[in-house]
Amino acid sequence: MMEENTECIIDDVFLTLLHHESKEIIAKTAKAIAEIAKSEKGREKCTSTDLINALLDLLNEECIDILIQTSRALGNICYENENGKKFIENRNGLILILTVLKKSVTLKNEESLSFLRNVAAGLLLNFLIDQPSLHTKELQEKIVPIICNILEIDGTSGGEAAMHSLLILELLNDANKIFLDERLTTILVNMLSTDTSSELSEICLELLHGQAEDENTKLLLAKAGVCELLLNLLEKHSPYCTDEETRSVLKIACNLIVLILTGDNSMNSLYDKSNGITYKKLVKWLENKDKDLQITAVLAMGNFARSDTHCKLMVTQGVHRNLLKLLQRNNTNVDDIRFQHALLSALRNLVIPMDNKPIILTDGLINILYSMLNISSYPVVFKLLGTLRIVIDGQSEAAIELGKKNDLIKKVVNWCEVEEHPGVQGEANRLIAWLINNSRNKDIAHLIIEHGAVKHLVKMLTTPHVLMLNEALISLMILTTISLTECENLLLEADIGEKLCNLFNDKSNLEIPILHNVLCLIDNIINSEALKEHLRKTDLIILCQETNLIKKEEKLNKKLEKICKIII
Repeated sequence: MMEENTECIIDDVFLTLLHHESKEIIAKTAKAIAEIAKSEKGREKCTSTDLINALLDLLNEECIDILIQTSRALGNICYENENGKKFIENRNGLILILTVLKKSVTLKNEESLSFLRNVAAGLLLNFLIDQPSLHTKELQEKIVPIICNILEIDGTSGGEAAMHSLLILELLNDANKIFLDERLTTILVNMLSTDTSSELSEICLELLHGQAEDENTKLLLAKAGVCELLLNLLEKHSPYCTDEETRSVLKIACNLIVLILTGDNSMNSLYDKSNGITYKKLVKWLENKDKDLQITAVLAMGNFARSDTHCKLMVTQGVHRNLLKLLQRNNTNVDDIRFQHALLSALRNLVIPMDNKPIILTDGLINILYSMLNISSYPVVFKLLGTLRIVIDGQSEAAIELGKKNDLIKKVVNWCEVEEHPGVQGEANRLIAWLINNSRNKDIAHLIIEHGAVKHLVKMLTTPHVLMLNEALISLMILTTISLTECENLLLEADIGEKLCNLFNDKSNLEIPILHNVLCLIDNIINSEALKEHLRKTDLIILCQETNLIKKEEKLNKKLEKICKIII
């Protein structure tokens, strides 16, 4: 009871002193409360509506010392104190705190203004932590321009006000709020370029990284020269990033460069018809001894290679040769998976244009990829298969060279059965189909049949993807044209009739080219008595006859009539 009365007396004394006519006494009282509120027990004692209201009223004062000590007192009360924050929020405290921050940058010729910015920013930070409901209001109250005002004064000197301000922005960043504008970008770039503190630099990078998830922000950062600045800083500091902490900051910077390049407009701006400073420097980085910088360059090449025009120019400049050399040196299970994945992604993009395929094939792509057959990482295998598939498109010689590699066919057919990674399974199936479709070679057909790929091609007929469905149909048409006898039993085992019937369940896939290939495949299959009998036992012909597009399209109708005469 005695302790309770004492606390009431202390509260009354503080409240009386906070309303004293002497500014000095008010400031000293607020300072005493700030000291008490440094401890958890002290915060509890200071968390009363009357006391907090009295302190909030003092934020309207003009006396710098009162504003400093009151900000300290409220900042300490707010620290990890939900009730204290609630009391402040109920009094519209956010507006009052922002008003103090505005004063801290507009008042002139006061030596203590720097300290005021520090404690007021600290108060705002403590108040906003764990208060996601206030984030929208913060932005409405123009918190970002106020933070910019502080950073323009304190940003390059590395003071606590700058740290608190950046941490406030990080709260908004973590809440996925987009707030970056040209002014703030310029400030953050200046802070990074002055290199005042590694801790501040790291927060600047994290802020830019978070904001760069937005497409418009990517372009803003590209035009503000962020990539050029980071490239210069990384070149300067990478030799000294030898511990985990500094290496972590380096990786954030590298990731930011790559993230900016994932935007179409920002990538085009930085490529600048292959004349961009960022592009040229990153091409040079392909030979950098620092692995993190090198992988950044490779990832960047993959992003630059997102249009045929860029890809053709990059191959003309020989960028692919650098990538091939790197892949040749990093082609085993013990090598960096992320590096392999990045190299294959870049090469996969570069081989898409028809003009590039023969050039990259001549420079040894197939042998380099062939040497990676024993890679066990599925994400790498996925890119490996995709690169092989795309490079043989329209390249019959390359398809024949690849298709005659017995161990490759065996491995790819095994990958057709990989359930753990649907991407690998899909790419393996497609590669088998593309080898058949682009080689049209009997020896390769026999090899593919021998290794058990027919069931996978038949299963491919059940895919919901029209492109893959058409690839499967064409490959089975070719197989049944050149090797019907060899694949007859395998088609029966795979229940080809039922799979073809299932095609008609999804009417959205039944386009004219698909139906044409279905009828051509049926036309081939019925050259086998066993398969003809197999199809008779299904509803396939009825389903074809009931399909409106076949009825309406004269060529398809005639084809079906011919089939019906043979099969019925």
